[in-house]
Amino acid sequence: MYSRGGYLAFVDFLFILLLAFISMFILALLLINPVPKKSEIERKAEYIIVLEWDKRADDDVDLWVEDPDGQIVSFRNDTVGVMHLDKDDLGTRNDTIFFPDGTKQIIYLNREVVTLRGWKTGEYTINVHMYRKVGTKPTNINVQMLKINPYVILFDEHTIMATRGEERTIRRVTLDIDGVITSTNTLQKKFVNTPLQPIGPGT
Repeated sequence: MYSRGGYLAFVDFLFILLLAFISMFILALLLINPVPKKSEIERKAEYIIVLEWDKRADDDVDLWVEDPDGQIVSFRNDTVGVMHLDKDDLGTRNDTIFFPDGTKQIIYLNREVVTLRGWKTGEYTINVHMYRKVGTKPTNINVQMLKINPYVILFDEHTIMATRGEERTIRRVTLDIDGVITSTNTLQKKFVNTPLQPIGPGT
């Protein structure tokens, strides 16, 4: 028969054993389901300019953006100052994914995106250029400019292009020191010295 002191010691032992078991159980749960981490690299963007065209078209349409200092981001120079071109989309030619078993899948999405991590006071000129035209069917083109913080669609423009070498200024946007649009216009300005060429299959 336990003495009173021995009985209390035994209860203390059981209590400590129970705490140890609960602690190991909680630790095991954490190891099985780790707390999700935030991305170690935060992608910061203030404005995004998105060019999209007919998703099944093999045409190669390029996005060109000039900042107030005259620097231009495009497939020729994909990072300039605070501007970055995420991808030079070539139409369906670089939308194909190959799997280990040799099969392939085409992602039907034609899109180029320019990200602005900040802004400068002055005018930004946004152009699209038909680098490669396949066939005679006109290509539907859509360009959006988005402000991220807070999220606002600044403009959403639709146009049609049908000729290889055609270049068009979609919008010229002037930002003030606070990043607010003070004026816009569509005065045309050329960046690409590509002569117009006849439309033809595979050209």
